[in-house]
Amino acid sequence: MTAPAGLAPPGGARRLLRALDVLALGMAYASGALFLLVSFYVAADAVGRTFFHVSSAVTDEFGGYALALGGTFALAYTLRTGAHVRIDILLPYLPRHMQIVLDYVAMAGMALFAAMLAAYTWRLALESLAGDARAMSFLRTPLFPPQGLVALGLTLLCVEALAILAVGVVESLRQGRLAPPEGFDAPAEPS
Repeated sequence: MTAPAGLAPPGGARRLLRALDVLALGMAYASGALFLLVSFYVAADAVGRTFFHVSSAVTDEFGGYALALGGTFALAYTLRTGAHVRIDILLPYLPRHMQIVLDYVAMAGMALFAAMLAAYTWRLALESLAGDARAMSFLRTPLFPPQGLVALGLTLLCVEALAILAVGVVESLRQGRLAPPEGFDAPAEPS
């Protein structure tokens, strides 16, 4: 099987994936920095409450935002590095071709799931913006910024999964055989 005439060279798809990788890495670093910052904030607030009877009274709110943002901002990077939990008890016992097919099915499922979550989260964020929704807390924080940032993280996860699929398909067409998705090596046969 040869690549159809007019098919974009694999370099274009790979360049897109590399650009997404840079963005995902930046968001992962931001996620780590956010977790580090909130841990110092929580520790300072705990020391203040324990020894000085002073509290910000919003530690749980900031901690919740940090958890939501930090978790979703790191999802695309985690996907790209293969660090998501993957249960592959039976996968090594299947023929290599079937392993590769299941990798594509898993990546397509990830893209679909992330797209649905992103779409619903964007809708929620836009409704919060339109209705000026605010947190039921002391600060009355507008909900659009954290919801929009969570939606951004989910969107990047979806786009990263789609880019991995696209590169795999283009590479398969270029090679004339089914190639594993970019960054996915089929597990070795069990010994």
